[in-house]
Amino acid sequence: MPDTEVRSKGGAAMVVKFATATDVGLQRKNNEDCSVVLNDANFCAVADGMGGHLAGEIASHIAIETLVAAFKDHNGSVGNNERKDAELLTKTIKAANREIYRRGNAEAALRNMGTTIVAAVVISDYVVTANVGDSRIYRLRDNDFTQVTEDHSWVGELRKKNLISAEDARTHPLKNIITRALGMEPAVEVDVRWDKVKPGDVYLLCSDGLTDLVPDDEIKGVMLKHKGDLTAMAQNLIAEANSAGGSDNVTVGLARVDEVAS
Repeated sequence: MPDTEVRSKGGAAMVVKFATATDVGLQRKNNEDCSVVLNDANFCAVADGMGGHLAGEIASHIAIETLVAAFKDHNGSVGNNERKDAELLTKTIKAANREIYRRGNAEAALRNMGTTIVAAVVISDYVVTANVGDSRIYRLRDNDFTQVTEDHSWVGELRKKNLISAEDARTHPLKNIITRALGMEPAVEVDVRWDKVKPGDVYLLCSDGLTDLVPDDEIKGVMLKHKGDLTAMAQNLIAEANSAGGSDNVTVGLARVDEVAS
């Protein structure tokens, strides 16, 4: 995908490179994940749908389409103000929630459909991230690999309280019970935060088809190995999930921030 140049508040130019990849996995018939990259807006999002036949796929597409409509003409017009971008992300995700909830209650075939969402926009020298559900965003900075988001799940709550280990969480029999998602209720709380970026930072957005099967240290290893090639990084992350059983759809979105040489 083409590079996108953004200029920090201090004047230094940075190039943001993106890549996405998705796979149905080895045990599912259809892919309920959905993702998007908007290069001109420095924007990436991943949604993981859930529900009956095709309902999850519809929910995830509604979420992504709503975000695309809000950010396709972004083009830096909100940039250099991370608070406004955070507000736009929050407002748009809440609008997607209302539409998914409305459709799910209006059409019997779509009843109880929902989706997770993770999204990131790089503005100036900041990244703004948002999430609802148990899809995740990670940051690789030098050799430090950090989960940026918190899982909105029953197991995620246990992890926050240090009642179970990360390894136990991945194999827990109730790991698929989520406590927050788009479409579950008429209104939803969106977790939004912003942080300064550094040249070399790589942000990973992914559905739980990756994290349920591949431990964090192995994800980190793949990202370090392919740090110079985001397309290879995305493809190898999906290959790792399928090698571990491919029990779910798996989708990854990647954004790397590089400083332009002066």
